[in-house]
Amino acid sequence: MTIKKFMYLTVAIIMLILAGFAPKAMAQETPEIRFDGWGIRAGLSSDPDQVYGGVHFNLGQLTKDVRFRPSVEFGFGDDQIGVQMLAEVHYVFSKFQAWKPYLGGGLGLTYANYDDGHHGDSSDTEGSLNAIGGIETDLKHGMKLFFEFKLGLAHQDPDIKFGIGLSWK
Repeated sequence: MTIKKFMYLTVAIIMLILAGFAPKAMAQETPEIRFDGWGIRAGLSSDPDQVYGGVHFNLGQLTKDVRFRPSVEFGFGDDQIGVQMLAEVHYVFSKFQAWKPYLGGGLGLTYANYDDGHHGDSSDTEGSLNAIGGIETDLKHGMKLFFEFKLGLAHQDPDIKFGIGLSWK
């Protein structure tokens, strides 16, 4: 099986799993998909070695403690510019009081424009798959501070990302 076929199969399986959350989310009254705020994020990545920044949108909960937070990030450095768009789903461990850990994943697209050294610029767009872990805390006036780690699982994704961000309503 080629890498490309494996990637398509992985994306299809994840989409089916996520689609399984929809009936359960619709059956519950409290969790709902809605605009619940937005935020900014920045950090560093490895392979490619870049500085990145971006935005995310808090779009409510799929089920209790499972939130939907799509993001767009722009990376610069290592002779390339990258754009990563992810539909992120996080399980938030809500039993914790001050600092709440979360785990999840993201599925989307990664675009890279890079200088190949011999023939000028080249670009590539591929599927993106990330494993995500982080910790967040509430600040004043509806703001949240978070620290996040992402592990890139697809070919074009940065291998690892460390970031910090703020969310507000």
